[in-house]
Amino acid sequence: MAPVLQCPDCGRKHPLASVPDSGTFPCAGCGRMLKVPETVPSTAQAGAQAAADKPPIVIPAPDPPASATQVMRPVVERNPAAPPPSAPAPVLAKGPTSRFVPVALWMRLLLWCIAVPLSFFIVFVLARAFGVFTSEQLSDVFLADGLSRFWPVIRLLPFVALLTAVLVQAGVYLLGRRRGAKKANKSSSAKIS
Repeated sequence: MAPVLQCPDCGRKHPLASVPDSGTFPCAGCGRMLKVPETVPSTAQAGAQAAADKPPIVIPAPDPPASATQVMRPVVERNPAAPPPSAPAPVLAKGPTSRFVPVALWMRLLLWCIAVPLSFFIVFVLARAFGVFTSEQLSDVFLADGLSRFWPVIRLLPFVALLTAVLVQAGVYLLGRRRGAKKANKSSSAKIS
């Protein structure tokens, strides 16, 4: 690129190759008298002389494709200001069984009220059936003295807790699926009509 002198008033650029050797000249844009610095003319003339002495640069043409099926495609660069594309939302299976609606707190409380006595009943019936808990041990809980009378019941409590948790979780899952299926059926029937 050839060196230029820019006018401080109007901003017009004057190529130094077209500037007279006198050192001062009027600006073509605003008429202000501009003075050429002492070091610029020799540099401009040296740069112009060096450019004239250099041989032209030859850029070789690209090789043609090796086969007819090979196609050159343009390179597309992304806009750095554009946000990256977001990941697509997961697709859920369609149908009434694919939805789960959260179960209300009062329903969960009701499930616990049903599951605790039911799990006690199931564990103690199974314990009596397998001979782990006898009817004498049951009568000792109510009639005997001392803290050791509770030991047969205490050793069965972890099984009661486990069964209670399983019953409550199964109930929450089934109620959530059932409510989701009802909601899906209502929305599909509303779309049809």
